[in-house]
Amino acid sequence: MLLPNMLVKNISAILIWSENYKDLSNWYKEIFDLQIEEELNHPQDTGVGFMIGNVYLWIGQHSEVYGKNKDIHRHMFNFVVDSVTQTYKILEKKGVKFFAKPFKAPTMDKYFATFYDLDNNLVQLIGGE
Repeated sequence: MLLPNMLVKNISAILIWSENYKDLSNWYKEIFDLQIEEELNHPQDTGVGFMIGNVYLWIGQHSEVYGKNKDIHRHMFNFVVDSVTQTYKILEKKGVKFFAKPFKAPTMDKYFATFYDLDNNLVQLIGGE
């Protein structure tokens, strides 16, 4: 059965679960100069939220997540930037470890670079050269 086009309207948030959510959220805050939107310390909802454009990034504690990500290719999300090459240079100076240096996409006029966050999750930059 096909779903009507209006059933799903948008992606509201990206959730990253971590055993050490404070370290991971501080890493994102410092690397990307993000402002904390909210911080919750509830037994059933603990974490830090950021707004990036119109997407909410939540980095939280999860009772079933331990250690670093061992299946790094399972999921990935993109940060849109004006210049992938310039952002790559800035992040590299901040000590960010890259999986793939800037490259032009084979199927579109966009550039990408892929890096690891503190928990070994893969994240990409997308934008102009």
